[in-house]
Amino acid sequence: MKQMLAIAALAGIMASCNTNYEKTASGLTYKIFKGNGKQKLKSGDIVKINATIKITPRDTILFSTGGHLPEYVPVDTSSRLSHDYNEVLKLCSVGDSLVVVSQVDTLVKRNMAQYNNMLKRGDQIFTSMKLLQAFSSREDQAKDQQKELEKERAKEVAEMESYLKKKGIKAQKTENGVFVEQTSAGSSEKAVNGKQVTVNYRGSLLNTGKVFDSNMDTSFHHVQPFSFVLGAGQTIRGWEEGLQTLSKGAKGNIYIPSLLGYGPPGAPPAIPAYAPLKFEVEILNIANAPARPAQMPGAGMQGDPRQQDPREQQQGQEQQDPHQQQGANQQSPK
Repeated sequence: MKQMLAIAALAGIMASCNTNYEKTASGLTYKIFKGNGKQKLKSGDIVKINATIKITPRDTILFSTGGHLPEYVPVDTSSRLSHDYNEVLKLCSVGDSLVVVSQVDTLVKRNMAQYNNMLKRGDQIFTSMKLLQAFSSREDQAKDQQKELEKERAKEVAEMESYLKKKGIKAQKTENGVFVEQTSAGSSEKAVNGKQVTVNYRGSLLNTGKVFDSNMDTSFHHVQPFSFVLGAGQTIRGWEEGLQTLSKGAKGNIYIPSLLGYGPPGAPPAIPAYAPLKFEVEILNIANAPARPAQMPGAGMQGDPRQQDPREQQQGQEQQDPHQQQGANQQSPK
């Protein structure tokens, strides 16, 4: 977190003054702050970074690792006139920090961006990075990423436990760290994988209490009960685990750490990145799952209908440009 505060402050300093800048051939403004590392980055490396991306002059944050999971990005020294940080990475070593400033007008002219409600004429995109480590193989990078995921998961579960203790909430903890507070008992018929469950719910952000979706509130324009097959990957993982502790007719509150909800991407604009969630739920019915229609030959090969576990999702992002994280589509909590 201290590193993130430092590089965010660094970007602010660079935004407020015009000294000590250098420029690439494409007109990209940058500054490298040398660290103590001697390992030069080379093409094919995967570099582990903390990063913050914001738009000036409004200082709108587009993306930030924010003291959570670091990003893993490839080093492409062949990039020429890309007008982004790839032009500068080849000049860096592990341990360096850098700030790069892209001109939105230039990106639009190169068909790399479009003007919209977020990007205006004359805007600049400030990207500040701390280069933490470099890996020459996907295997080494994947091992490190898994360690970071487990650390983040443990931290989130500990924070949730602390929150519930502070509030005096007694809740049952599932294997992976979902917490369920039963407020009204139901029948003896448990919700189990393979059954179709029908639920009323209200979802809110744990940190603010803001309701982001509900089928018990007409303001969200869908008041019909929600039915789905438990264990079929049709909901976020926190629901899959939490509902299995309840039975038909039961009411309760499910507290979900972000990695078992919407994780690093969130579901903009309603659900921020790394947002822990609370769901008030009532299980209206439990029934046998409906028969699945026969599948045509070759069907289902273009994509898995399962909603991906954010922890698995993060593992597959070592090639992703952090700029691209801002294009995440909003998801329903379902």
